Amino acid sequence: MLRKILIGLAALSCVSAPAFTQENMSDAERIAREYMIHYDALDLDAMEDYWADDVEFFDVTAMGPETGPDGIAMQSGAEAREMLSNFIETNQPIELGFEWNTIFESNGRVIFMGEVNALYPTPTDGQVFRWNAEQVTVITVRDGQIIRQRDFANYANPDRSLVRVP
Repeated sequence: MLRKILIGLAALSCVSAPAFTQENMSDAERIAREYMIHYDALDLDAMEDYWADDVEFFDVTAMGPETGPDGIAMQSGAEAREMLSNFIETNQPIELGFEWNTIFESNGRVIFMGEVNALYPTPTDGQVFRWNAEQVTVITVRDGQIIRQRDFANYANPDRSLVRVP
């Protein structure tokens, strides 16, 4: 029986998946991809347009003095906006700089796998602070709206560096 399963899996691996195109993308994936452009830019007004009223925002891997053992958990759009607004005001990010190596959708959940390359200003002209870490974001879409966002980042071991900018 195991042999039949392994042969079946080997045969499936020889079949190439259809090329990624707008035509074969699910509505959930299209919505999530559009949303992530605004998340990358921290455009809260645009992000809110995608949220359901009771959107949930979780980052269970978040660490810090203000963060408990379960990370960050926001149970509404208002809470998520307040948390993100505070983050922006405190840290003044230039961009989050997401680079996604893998994006796929299954059952209304769109999974983004890659890294965050956030840039922050420094007091020195021509220099920025870069915070780079692996990141996975899972966006759940129902009825054309985002009902849940779950972020997972390697907060414990990011690469931190000062970078010269032209």
